[in-house]
Amino acid sequence: MADEVSKKEDKATRPLVIKFKCQRCGKDKPLEDMRSVTRFLPVLVVCRDCVRELR
Repeated sequence: MADEVSKKEDKATRPLVIKFKCQRCGKDKPLEDMRSVTRFLPVLVVCRDCVRELR
């Protein structure tokens, strides 16, 4: 029973990490690593690594 309480507390206190899928490589990355490339239509949302490759 104490384990259940500690799991709930851990879940409540840990930071929420939102992940998105890169439209180019398909990897799940956190929101901080995502960039939008506006020179293409529709706008591409890609990870930081793929932005370097597109330049």
